[in-house]
Amino acid sequence: SNWRDDVNVSYLEDAGRWFMNNFRDDVHGKKPNPSEVDGESMTTVGKNVAPDDKNFDASVRDGIDDINLVKQNLGKETFDVIITRIFQWDDELFDNYYGVSSSIFLRSLCSGLSGHGVLVASTRGPSHSFVDLLTKSGFSSIHVYHKSHDSKAVSYIIAFKQFETRVKWNQNAAQITLALHRSIIMSSPQSNNNAPNSLSHFDEATMLSYQIPQRAVQDAFCHHNPSECQLDVMGFHPTTKNLPPTILKVAKSSVGENAGRGLFAIDVIPEGYTIALGEQVQSFHLPPSATLVMEIMAETDHKNYTDYDGFLTFFYGYGYAIGHAMGWTQYVVDSGRLLFANHGCDGKDNYGPHYSFTEKTVDVESIPEGLFEEIPPYNPVIERHMRHFICSGRDRTSRIIGVGEEVLTNYLTYAGKNLVDWKYDVLSLRGQCEGDIVGDITGYESK
Repeated sequence: SNWRDDVNVSYLEDAGRWFMNNFRDDVHGKKPNPSEVDGESMTTVGKNVAPDDKNFDASVRDGIDDINLVKQNLGKETFDVIITRIFQWDDELFDNYYGVSSSIFLRSLCSGLSGHGVLVASTRGPSHSFVDLLTKSGFSSIHVYHKSHDSKAVSYIIAFKQFETRVKWNQNAAQITLALHRSIIMSSPQSNNNAPNSLSHFDEATMLSYQIPQRAVQDAFCHHNPSECQLDVMGFHPTTKNLPPTILKVAKSSVGENAGRGLFAIDVIPEGYTIALGEQVQSFHLPPSATLVMEIMAETDHKNYTDYDGFLTFFYGYGYAIGHAMGWTQYVVDSGRLLFANHGCDGKDNYGPHYSFTEKTVDVESIPEGLFEEIPPYNPVIERHMRHFICSGRDRTSRIIGVGEEVLTNYLTYAGKNLVDWKYDVLSLRGQCEGDIVGDITGYESK
């Protein structure tokens, strides 16, 4: 209808027909007439973008019987959103419909998405088996929630092609409200009396409830993937070896003249202990959206730059960047004394993960493998306990810390996750350790 044209969105109502139109000449086995495909079993909706071979995910090549299927895919139109509905994800059903396995069908959907595209699927079958297929089909971030319709449970799976796009899934209430209002304006009935209601049963509170997986989803995941069910992410166990913050004192750092304040042990701290867990659960958190807004304001609002500069220096200097756990970079600052822990130059760190390389020996042009914890495409345990996952509550002493010894961490674990930021952070640490430059906090306080 015309209102769809007004918001520059084109809709494709039959994924089965789309699949057969694009791949029917290359699919082996049964080749049904597209008109015979059950249009109610699958539907798609999307926004056209310019064809681009780069949008084609290389992983689609794995497991496809005929290379012509890949060639036919290149240059086809892609979609921002594909919505599909089917009640049983198994090869027998797909072979009956299309003469191909379900994995080939899902790979075609993945390659049919634009770079930041998302697949929305509903199923009444077991969601864990479908999630496994999506992971193998090239999707980088997957989320699951359940709802009941007419007393029938339905599983909804949201799968992003690129991991960074999950930042849209993790939007806060204000961002969701703004996006909804924009959608209402763009599809306003005032422009077309035939436009449907944009928000029949949806608001920001509903969306926020979907962001955290239900406990049943986590339990099902742990049942089918016990090795990936990270118990240390679920919370602090009562048997955790923890010492109170009073074991530490704040004093002038021993790292160097320009190091500022540091943390020192006033009693012996054994190996394998964590410190001040009670403070760490209340850490300051600057989510991706807030980080981006503050950085933009600091760069553009020169009149009030000093206010933004102080705020960002607090997070840059005392905090640590948490890669892309929520899609984009975010920052966390410990709310207690641990925020004064300095970097252990030349491998002298004693709290948190310890590595064989140091800021002096590491390659500035290459990020060491395994340095940063990777977020799997699908893990509801992490999604349900994101704040605990991103805080430093899982750090432990790597060796015995003596009385009067400074507690030091390894700032390399907080360095940038891309090569540009990584190189800058490593060179900055080298300069600070050699006494050539000062850190963010010392530099700010000396202004």
